[in-house]
Amino acid sequence: MHRRLRIPIRRFLPLLLPALLAAGAAAAGSDEQVTRGLKAYLRGDFAAAGDSWKGPAEAGDARGQFGLAVLYATGRGMEQAPGRALALYRKAAEQGHPTAAFRVAQAYAEGKGTAPNRDKAERWYRKAAAAGHASAYTVLGIRYREGVPGDTGKTLAFYREGADAGYADAEYNLANFYAQGRGVKPDPDRARRFYRKAAEQGHPKAALRLGGMYEDGDGVQRDYAKAAQWYRRAADRGSAAAQLSLARLYDRGKGVETDKVAAYRWYRLAATQSGVFKETARRAVKRLGRILSDSDRDQADAWVKDWQAEGIWTRHFGE
Repeated sequence: MHRRLRIPIRRFLPLLLPALLAAGAAAAGSDEQVTRGLKAYLRGDFAAAGDSWKGPAEAGDARGQFGLAVLYATGRGMEQAPGRALALYRKAAEQGHPTAAFRVAQAYAEGKGTAPNRDKAERWYRKAAAAGHASAYTVLGIRYREGVPGDTGKTLAFYREGADAGYADAEYNLANFYAQGRGVKPDPDRARRFYRKAAEQGHPKAALRLGGMYEDGDGVQRDYAKAAQWYRRAADRGSAAAQLSLARLYDRGKGVETDKVAAYRWYRLAATQSGVFKETARRAVKRLGRILSDSDRDQADAWVKDWQAEGIWTRHFGE
């Protein structure tokens, strides 16, 4: 009844693997079952994944509970049951599983498997943040803006709280406030410092913004070499905008030695991604492709085919 589907590993690894493997120690047998379930999930055999996770879940393994909850929530390999999913997410969350706590919060916020409850959603988002789920700070900050129209004070205070705790998402959002002068006096230097803190934790958007500041001389002395450095960090983590920006620096020899092959590679990679940068990157690929040798193009194409973003295991959860 359930077909085996081939699922792109790059798409699901950052969403599922850290959530399954990051929570606590378990018995060797449970570890083996959880891992077997993950492998089945990644190859699209959701029914087998459910069979593997059922035992650990019933034995109280938070990873098995989380995995089974994902299947019930999405209806993969079994009948969709949001209520069961919520119950399993909550069991895992009560054991300190950060992503499960985040999913419980989402369920209360969106009314999935339960009646919508804004207060409970906020409590669970806070629990998720306290357990180490950095994105919970971003979600809570957005909820404050929606809940108190025109009042950015709570949002700003919350991002400061998260930044003080060292959460990259909060640091990035706080940097945006200082960069844009939202609720505070514009302060490019503070913006740069918070972007850097987030970028050093692997936050691609923060690294992209930092690269842009150095390339444009926005609040800092223009420095193409530093721009290339930060663009590379963001590009390595999958940012199409950073890949395009880095390619341009190689193309023009700004901050790096002119390298048309490297430029072609990064343009080519950016062109594989969806979004507003795709057509610009494709035009650049076509332009450089006319002047590169067949060997250079073939090697670049092979590099793009084999490329995988750094930090793919953890970048969505910070676990």
